[in-house]
Amino acid sequence: MPFDPKDIPELTGKVIFITGGTTGIGKSTLLELARHGAAHIYFTGRNATAGAAVLAEAQKLAPSTRFTFIKSDLAASREQIKNEIASNFTSDRLDMLIANAGIMATPAGLTAEGFETQFGTNYFGHAILLRLLLPKMLRTAELPGRDVRLIVLSSFGHTMAPEQGIDFDNLRVPEAGTTWTRYGQSKLADILLAKAMSKRYPQVTSLSVHPGLVKTELSGRSEPSMMVRFFNLLTYTPFMKSAETGAYNTLWAATTDKGDLVNGGYYAPVGKVPGKVSSFNESGMSDICNDEALADRLWEWTERELGEQQL
Repeated sequence: MPFDPKDIPELTGKVIFITGGTTGIGKSTLLELARHGAAHIYFTGRNATAGAAVLAEAQKLAPSTRFTFIKSDLAASREQIKNEIASNFTSDRLDMLIANAGIMATPAGLTAEGFETQFGTNYFGHAILLRLLLPKMLRTAELPGRDVRLIVLSSFGHTMAPEQGIDFDNLRVPEAGTTWTRYGQSKLADILLAKAMSKRYPQVTSLSVHPGLVKTELSGRSEPSMMVRFFNLLTYTPFMKSAETGAYNTLWAATTDKGDLVNGGYYAPVGKVPGKVSSFNESGMSDICNDEALADRLWEWTERELGEQQL
């Protein structure tokens, strides 16, 4: 559907949290939301220098909005993430969590929690963060007139997940499958996270979005391959969007009228319910995205892994 950031309603009083807000889509999302009067925007990133630069730019753009940068890496341990959030997130409510940060097709490795790097960063790191922030989101949802949302950035790359969707037996094996199936698995997990959230916490509108093919720094840490080289070549063609345009689907999902949304839905740019995957449709959706049993299994597995983690 047609989308223009100028149509975003005023966000007066809203508290927003964005992961990966120092570059690319995350930065563009932050700066655009800042233009619309949010009360406080928290954002994370791995690079403190980049964080300080975005902080200065955002404060100049929206002097009446508070901004807080939290240096954080989703590949860190749950205790480190918990300490970073507890030390910096001071709001008593949270209207919007945008799980934007991510990596793509990186060399084999493990996160501090011992998970394959892409799954551990793109999915499990966000699961840790969601567990920490969810109580404040739920309390906010109880307030009159509140519209609390979780927006998870996924990707058409979810179609490269292994046949069974999530390879639960090998989530701690750094070289299981290929770098691209591991990436696909992490992006499928993000879609299933939003679906599972909508089932358990319907008072929060939980969505997953595909931004489209975007010129960002995402491939900068990728493992060299023919596909990465092809992806990088595409950045010189009109097929690739700018980071500003790539943020449109996130912005739409975060701010469009709640009545236009299906809780737990996955949306292609901009605001489209995708059809089935085809070789001519880079915005399609795999059937496994609608596998309720798989979404339930991933949620239950995550709950066991997280245990009693809370702020």
